Amino acid sequence: MATVALFISRLIGLYLMLIWIRIIFSWFSPYPRPGSFTYFLSMLVDPYLDMFRTKFLRMGFFDFSPLIGIGVLEVVRSIFTIYGTYGVMRLSFIVQLFIEMFWSYGISLFFIMFGLFLLLRTIGSFMPGTRFQMNMNALTGSIENMERRFFRMLFPNRIVRDSTMNVVFCFLTVGLYILCRYLFLLLLQFASRIPL
Repeated sequence: MATVALFISRLIGLYLMLIWIRIIFSWFSPYPRPGSFTYFLSMLVDPYLDMFRTKFLRMGFFDFSPLIGIGVLEVVRSIFTIYGTYGVMRLSFIVQLFIEMFWSYGISLFFIMFGLFLLLRTIGSFMPGTRFQMNMNALTGSIENMERRFFRMLFPNRIVRDSTMNVVFCFLTVGLYILCRYLFLLLLQFASRIPL
């Protein structure tokens, strides 16, 4: 049984590699032409990835739904690998794997992308009127709306400069990331104590 589990784990690893290849090729050729390698690759991979596509996992031009699909497959592959290696599987291992997947492929990735966009937006706010600032404003318009609503709640009668809003949001994002990471570490410790 352990040998079968390790074989399934390797098959999932191969499928994950095909997903990554498909993602990279989609940057250059989002609509593959029939008969091409990328077309057959999309026929293999896209039905699985389509299960995770939703508008909530899009940020501007970026679609993060494939990362959720990859994270789920990584958890399943880890379950088979652990069972194939040790011959036993505990509920605490499975819960820990799902918590790690949710952090690594969900929350952490969101913070990294949001922080990157916010950092670029902050740099642009210190260069008013430049092409860089205009491009960053076009790319990160939803972040600007969120910042403005936040500062209107705190200071309803004041106009706050973009650069000030962006710097404050950078610090808030870093603080929230640290807090969330701490909470996820507590969750992992709690999950490791599950007796099953």
